[in-house]
Amino acid sequence: MEYMDYKKILRIIARAGSKLETVMIYYPRTNKQLKGWREVEPYSLSTDIGREGEHLIFNKDRISPGHIFNAYTINTSDDHCDSFIIGKIKSAKLTDRKFMPRNNWKVEF
Repeated sequence: MEYMDYKKILRIIARAGSKLETVMIYYPRTNKQLKGWREVEPYSLSTDIGREGEHLIFNKDRISPGHIFNAYTINTSDDHCDSFIIGKIKSAKLTDRKFMPRNNWKVEF
């Protein structure tokens, strides 16, 4: 697998989010999941996790590898957004699969 530049990854995520489509991301191991590909619903970008995070606007705010990508991971039993550090996402690809936002969550792309 070829690792992608984070700016290219952000463009793919933003494109999917603006079309309400899922995206595949390759992410390292976490406490909940092994490393590998995950299909996610893209919701937003922010400066930090949780309520303290200021939401960022793609193509308006300066986004760095240390910022957070908020997304729901498909096929998980929980009902909350996961937070992914942008710089740790190794690759991304479009799925062309539509999704309906959960729990009235706002998609900010």
